[in-house]
Amino acid sequence: MTTLSPQELAYTLLRFALGLNIFLHGAVRLGSNYQKFIDWTTGLFQNTPLPSFAVQAFAHSIPILEVTFGLLILLGLFTLPALIGGTLVMIGLMAGMCIIQNWEIVGIQMIYIFLYTVLTFTLTYNGLSIDRFLIRK
Repeated sequence: MTTLSPQELAYTLLRFALGLNIFLHGAVRLGSNYQKFIDWTTGLFQNTPLPSFAVQAFAHSIPILEVTFGLLILLGLFTLPALIGGTLVMIGLMAGMCIIQNWEIVGIQMIYIFLYTVLTFTLTYNGLSIDRFLIRK
């Protein structure tokens, strides 16, 4: 087994933390909380120009996307597509919060977007990952 560089270790820890965070965001919204999450989300956007069918469709997909992208990032599997997908989901969420002028949440979402882009920019340090293992095989 090769030794990880400090950069690879830092990348792995940040990737793991973001992946776990996003995975758990989605996981707790599934099951009995799924419909509550959809109802809450559609309620937030009921007085906006967004069509309710679009809000409901996005609300239905958010937990599934979070679980999927979060797990892939956590494992380091298809890392680049998962990071890009996660960033795009966050941009969609951020746009929604801008529409309802929830600037505090927009600021938090910008931190997530920043973390996604840092991991994307430094992807060459993704040494401890399933992606790297598969490349070596």
